[in-house]
Amino acid sequence: ILGALERHPHVKVGLHTSGPLLEWFDNHRPELIGRIRGLADRGQLEIVGGAWSEPMLSVLPDRDAVGQIRVMRHECVRLFGRVPRGMWLAERVWEPDLPRVLQAAGVQWVLLDDTHFRYAGIRDEWITGVYRTEKAGAAVAVLPIARQLRYAIPFKLAHETVDLIAARAGETLCYGDDGEKFGVWPETDVWVWKKGWLNDFFRLLGERQDAIEMVLPSEAVADPAAAKGRVYLPTASYYEMGE
Repeated sequence: ILGALERHPHVKVGLHTSGPLLEWFDNHRPELIGRIRGLADRGQLEIVGGAWSEPMLSVLPDRDAVGQIRVMRHECVRLFGRVPRGMWLAERVWEPDLPRVLQAAGVQWVLLDDTHFRYAGIRDEWITGVYRTEKAGAAVAVLPIARQLRYAIPFKLAHETVDLIAARAGETLCYGDDGEKFGVWPETDVWVWKKGWLNDFFRLLGERQDAIEMVLPSEAVADPAAAKGRVYLPTASYYEMGE
């Protein structure tokens, strides 16, 4: 994945790496740390924080939840020279009190599935833009992950996926998902790498810059044109987990 990003400098992404994997990289593959830092230095990659051992924050005491996030922040600064602004919430397990904890830990934004927004009553076919949610005045921005993109990447043909994105020109779309889809899930190593899906996808994104502009998550959060207002999300996880 890092190699594909290095070959396609027009692609911008946020990258979250779980604490135990970061620790393993640091001890066994330090060159990967250097490559991630290099992509961040050239403005192509944003370091996305999280809770160090990927716990479900909603079931932890506040002191532990805040501590987990602060450990991750400390290690991101040490390894990459970057203070993460946003975080990946493990399994996107959300409950309405979390903004209070996240703000206390210095988190500015979080990614959640559009499922959460549908439970809150938003019925748009595509849920786009950037919302804000809060608890007792403690606010955090929320980027809704489009289920249409989760199902398309990397399973539809690359050109079909790019056409799907280009058809929403002028809107802020968010995609966030697990890296294991790119080579660990059954048959994805053949599809994504041996048949070249990811490289084709990145190349085609570059060819459609007339309709598609890629931005880092924090850039989207800071863009007034992307703001959609306030939302109150119920206790939820992503759709498949809810089954």
